[in-house]
Amino acid sequence: MRPPPPARDILPIEAPRDSRPSDSVEARLLAAHNAERDRAGVPPLRWAENLETEARGWARELIGTNRFTHDPTRHGHGENLWTGWGGRVWTPEEMVGEWIAEKANYRHGVFPNVSRTGNWSDVGHYTQLVWRDTTHVGCAVETRGDRSVLACRYAPPGNIDGRMAW
Repeated sequence: MRPPPPARDILPIEAPRDSRPSDSVEARLLAAHNAERDRAGVPPLRWAENLETEARGWARELIGTNRFTHDPTRHGHGENLWTGWGGRVWTPEEMVGEWIAEKANYRHGVFPNVSRTGNWSDVGHYTQLVWRDTTHVGCAVETRGDRSVLACRYAPPGNIDGRMAW
């Protein structure tokens, strides 16, 4: 079994600015997040255009370079990534649903001891999505050829050592 990746440092950042999703895909991404947060008993997220802008920049970078990796810059936000291939249209609910599916391995506890597998990264998308202290999200989907990438940024970030998701 590989060791879990180390947790990230928290950086002071500008507060997110409340805004509205600019299209129906974004509204559905927000609704999918908030439906799961409701099931977990945590407050809903609010959309933040500045997080959407960050997410869009990184999604475009990943599509343009044909890579799939977390943003190495110290942007101070949480980040979830998803990618799909095959030329099919993925719904926002299916994309976010793959993160929610990690709940099957989630064990309620103090981070990073939150996974039945022993590796927090097996549930890290899910825990970021339902992290109680996270208040804002911004997401973007980029598509090229038969590949789509969804990037979401979260503020404040979740997955903080020594804290519980909720």
